[in-house]
Amino acid sequence: MLKKLFCKKHSQKVLVLSISIALSSIVYAQENHNHNEISDYEKYNKHSENDHEEEEGHSEHAEQGHDKHEEEDHNDHEEHANDEHEEGGHDEHGHDAHEEEGFVKMSLKQQQMAGIQVVKVKSQSNIKQIILAPGEVVNDLYNTTLLTTQVDSKVLKRKVVLGQHVHKGDVIAILYSLDIATVQNQLKVALSEWQRVRKLGKQTVGAKRFIAAKADYDKNKSLLEAYGFNHRLIELFIQGKNTYKSGEYPVIAPHNGVILEDNFQSGQFLPIGSTIAMLVDEENVWVEALLAPEIGQRIPVGTKANITIDKKIFSAEVIHDSHAIDEITRTRKIRLIIKNNNHLLHAGLFANVAFELAVKEKIILLPESALMRSSDGDWTVFVEQKEGVFKQEEVELKNTINGLHQIKGLHSGERVAIKGAFFLASEIAKGGFDPHNH
Repeated sequence: MLKKLFCKKHSQKVLVLSISIALSSIVYAQENHNHNEISDYEKYNKHSENDHEEEEGHSEHAEQGHDKHEEEDHNDHEEHANDEHEEGGHDEHGHDAHEEEGFVKMSLKQQQMAGIQVVKVKSQSNIKQIILAPGEVVNDLYNTTLLTTQVDSKVLKRKVVLGQHVHKGDVIAILYSLDIATVQNQLKVALSEWQRVRKLGKQTVGAKRFIAAKADYDKNKSLLEAYGFNHRLIELFIQGKNTYKSGEYPVIAPHNGVILEDNFQSGQFLPIGSTIAMLVDEENVWVEALLAPEIGQRIPVGTKANITIDKKIFSAEVIHDSHAIDEITRTRKIRLIIKNNNHLLHAGLFANVAFELAVKEKIILLPESALMRSSDGDWTVFVEQKEGVFKQEEVELKNTINGLHQIKGLHSGERVAIKGAFFLASEIAKGGFDPHNH
């Protein structure tokens, strides 16, 4: 019984010991497994960090190598381009390469193919500038007279016809005026009184009567002259040699000319201020030329001109320049005078005026074909720096003289392309040239 009890207790101890050993093994194994996992993670992280460092180092090495490779390639490319430039290299189209921005290099053969013509510019002086302008023949207003009535009158007789040439002193028409008859009668009375007191003398008649008689006589004489009587007719009337009846008076031409208007008929009543006729002296005529304001301002009085009218050329001279601008045409009017020999010219004819202006300052002139617009709209020309090398340079247009442009910004002796500028500009445009970056 005791043996059995002992064996039972011993078995329990062994079982407990076994269980303890088993549990210890399990715990040890788990701890060992966890330790191995931590070691592997740390090892992985360390390996990842090493890999990352290696990758960064490799990337830096790759970038350095790539930059170095690009730099070497760029240097090789520049050396290759310089070699081609020194050897006069061409692009795939056969054109010369640009030396730098704003420059174009072309061989003589290429210039000939492109039609490029180069000339040496030089300053010129004493140039006669020709300015053309349209014009119209008008009457010489300084020698044109409107014959008008100075008092209410009636037309008794016409003495001329429209278009007739008359001379100074010729009678245009005979009129009648009641006011003239009244003044004539008053003049007769005043004349009689004045002759009487003048004969008696101032001491006899007194100073007051003497002065009054003289004043009355002079007043009526002047009034008759203002009504249309000239000095000669008044003297004839005073002498009693007047060939016209009382109240009648002639309209007399004050100078030579032609009747261009006659606004009267026989028997017509003409109130004071009515126009009887227009008398024009056509010995000289005017031509009024119309120019742009900025051009007309440069043409002084005395400037010579040639005027073409009906295929005939006449010499003329500027006598007046208007300071006003026409509100409708926005032009400036320049007046010239022409000697009208044989009365060939008449008002209303159209004319072509060629002004001759003397340009005394030294200037450089270029044709239109030498000028090109830059990308920003400025005018440019191509100046040859050395043989076959052209540079685009900005210039300023000052004026147009005889079809050529006055250029500012060039110097005498420079060689400029006057033909083929468009081709040179197109070559620069291929490289995106900016004229302000040279």
